[in-house]
Amino acid sequence: MGLGGLCAALAAFAPGSAKADVDEALALGHHHKDKQKKKEEERAKREAAATGGSGAAAMMGPRVGGHVAAVIPFLSVTDEDTTVIFGDFFTVGLAPGITLHLNERWALDFEFIAFSRWQFEDDGTPASVSTSFVLDPGVIYDFGAFKGGLRLAMQVGEGVPFNGGIVPIIIKGFPITEHLKWFVELDLPFFVTGAPGDAGISFSPQIQTGIAF
Repeated sequence: MGLGGLCAALAAFAPGSAKADVDEALALGHHHKDKQKKKEEERAKREAAATGGSGAAAMMGPRVGGHVAAVIPFLSVTDEDTTVIFGDFFTVGLAPGITLHLNERWALDFEFIAFSRWQFEDDGTPASVSTSFVLDPGVIYDFGAFKGGLRLAMQVGEGVPFNGGIVPIIIKGFPITEHLKWFVELDLPFFVTGAPGDAGISFSPQIQTGIAF
């Protein structure tokens, strides 16, 4: 009777112990999955923050954005003269653009700038006004802390000579919402111009600021 009771006790104990081991293993497995899921969510948040909240869209492929901004040239250097804003002229431009984000780093930007210029009277030369248009598509790379790029440009308008230019740019963005940014951009346009019997160069650094999306 004593031996039988001992065997019965052992038989009853063994299945319960096995079940406890299985439950413990399942609990450990779920805990590991939860930790892995949490790590993946944190990594996705970091990637989204690094791309201004658009990390998921960037990983899915190209997406379309754009910007609209005001442009103010503050200096004009040519092979003939150097002039400064407010002292010799005042110019303001309007710059809409369409941006194709290829991935989280690279983008193609198709920009158009309409300039209106007031040239002040100088040494007997009467004041004058003019309006011109610039096409300046380019490529932009996101370095993280800022963006940089290079545009190719051409001035269009009546009386504008044959010309071509390159425009290095530096951009700093400040998030407003998940999909909107206020940005400040430094443009450094360098142009070569030509006309029958005459050629020249110009350099007109300018500040651009506006909203990007």
